[in-house]
Amino acid sequence: MTKEEWLAIRQQLPDDTRIQWTQLLYIVDLCVLVAAWLIWLKAPVWIRPGALILAAIATIQIYLILHEAAHGSVSNKRRINDLVGHLCGWMIFLPFLPRRRYHMAHHAWTAHPLRDPENKNMIEKLSVMTEKQGRTLEFMWRHWIPMIAANHFIGNWRAPYQARAKGNHSPQIKKEIRFTYIYLAGYIAVAGLALTFHAGWQLFCFYFPVWISLLIMVEVLNLPHHAEAPLQAEDDDRLFFWDQESVSHDCGTLPIWSRFIILNFNLHIVHHAFPRVPWYHLSRARDLLAQQRDSVGPEPMDEWRYALKNRRRPLLTLMGHFFDRRSSSKTRPAEESQTTF
Repeated sequence: MTKEEWLAIRQQLPDDTRIQWTQLLYIVDLCVLVAAWLIWLKAPVWIRPGALILAAIATIQIYLILHEAAHGSVSNKRRINDLVGHLCGWMIFLPFLPRRRYHMAHHAWTAHPLRDPENKNMIEKLSVMTEKQGRTLEFMWRHWIPMIAANHFIGNWRAPYQARAKGNHSPQIKKEIRFTYIYLAGYIAVAGLALTFHAGWQLFCFYFPVWISLLIMVEVLNLPHHAEAPLQAEDDDRLFFWDQESVSHDCGTLPIWSRFIILNFNLHIVHHAFPRVPWYHLSRARDLLAQQRDSVGPEPMDEWRYALKNRRRPLLTLMGHFFDRRSSSKTRPAEESQTTF
C-alpha cells in the first residue's frame, strides 16, 4: 500500500463510534453466557454440549471486544471504553491494561525483533529453549495444545511486575498492578459465591473447557496474520501504517463466521493500516483498498484451513526460525544473520 492509497482510503473511513454496535454486542454476549450457564445447570446432560458451544462463541467475541477496547474503538468516551475493556479482560483472565500496552506497541513496531513485545517475548523464550523443550513445543503444536496462547495470557499478568522489578515505578505500571489486585478480588468473590451455593464444581466444569477453547481460538485467529513474515533488523525504525502490509496477512472470508462471529478479525491488513477503525468498518476499508488496485490477488486461506494445513508442519519451519536464536551468529556469515531475521 502506498501513502497516497492510504490517505485516499483514510479520508473515506469514519473512525467514530457514535453507533454503539460493539457495546450492544457485548450486552448480547453477556446474555448468551447467562443463557448458556442456565442451560448447563437445568438442561439434560445431552443438551449441555450446546451450552458450551454457545458460551465459547460468546467468549471468543468478548476477547475480540477487548481487542476493540485496546484500540479505543468501543466508545468515544474513554471511561466507557476502558470499563468494557476491564470487564472483558476480567471475564477471560486477560488483564486489560497490560494487554493494551503490549498491543499498542505491537502495532507501532510490527515485525521489529525488540520493540514489538510479542516478537521480543518469543525470541527470549526460544533463545534459551533446550532440544527437549523444542520437541515438547512441537508436540503441543501438532496436538493443538494452546501453549502459545496460554503463555501470552500469563505474560500479560506478569508484565507489570516484571517492569517494576526492572525499576519502572511509573504511574502506568502502578495502575496495572493495582488492577491485577482488583481482578483477583473479583475472582475470589465469584469463587466464594459459587461455593456458598454449592455450584463451584459446576462452574469449573462449565467455564474451564470454554476458556481452553478460547485459548485454541486465540492461536487459530492470531498466528496466520504474521507467520512467515520476516523480522526487521534490530536498528530499523518503525514501519508506517501503509508499509505494514508487507508483514501482515489476511485470512479468507467465510460466510457468517468472518463478519458476525470473529468480527472481521481476518481482515488484518486493513486493521494494521487503520488500527482505530472499528471492526464493522473494516470490510469497507478492504473494499476501498481493492478499488485502488488494478488487480486483486487470490483469496487467502481462512483460519481453519490454515490451521489444519500448518498444524502438521513443524512450528519452527512455520515461524519459529525467525525467532530461534540459539545458533550462534559466530557460526555463520554476518550477511546470512541479517537476512534470516
